[in-house]
Formats: sequence, structure tokens, C-alpha cells
Amino acid sequence: MEAHEMAHPATVEYVGPLEHRFVVVRGRVVEYLSAIPLTTGGVSLTLDHRFRLDLSADEAERFIPFLADCMAVAAGYASHPGEEDEALPLPRFRRLHRIETASYAG
Repeated sequence: MEAHEMAHPATVEYVGPLEHRFVVVRGRVVEYLSAIPLTTGGVSLTLDHRFRLDLSADEAERFIPFLADCMAVAAGYASHPGEEDEALPLPRFRRLHRIETASYAG
């Protein structure tokens, strides 16, 4: 066996170079979200290194601020903060309740 060959496949790989960018809404980084510009002019978003979505530039402009607010609310804040704002915590959560649906025959 030559010096550059290994008896077993390597368990560590170095993949790259990869280029990703931070996503910024209203002057603040959207945590857990990264982007790669596409040659089509759109963007490929990756959430938490696990979930990927390709969007056109117009779709991204509408969707990303909404996603940033959703993520902030899920984390217990009123919304994703702006450049001058601080993230405001939501008031204590309302009690979750079940909605019963009726089944209609007919």
C-alpha cells in the first residue's frame, strides 16, 4: 500500500470551499439562517443547516422578513428587531386550547 492510500476510508471529510452569506433583516442577522445566491438571481436559504428552500429574488424579499418574525415569535419575542430596536419579549403566553371541529354528513 502506498503512503497516500489508507486501509480504511476516512471518517473525517473536508468539504469546500463553500460560500454562504448571513441573512440580515432590518439591520439584524436572522439567526440559524444562511443564504447562497443562485445564478438565476434567486437565493438558496438554509435553516439550521438542515432545511433548504430555493426562492426567486421577489419571493425572498417577501418571505424572509416573515420568516424572521416567525422565528423571533417562536423564541418568545414580539418580532424580529429593527436596527434601532431591541428584541422585546412577548407577554406571558396565553393558554393553548383545543378547537373542536364538527363532522358534517351531507
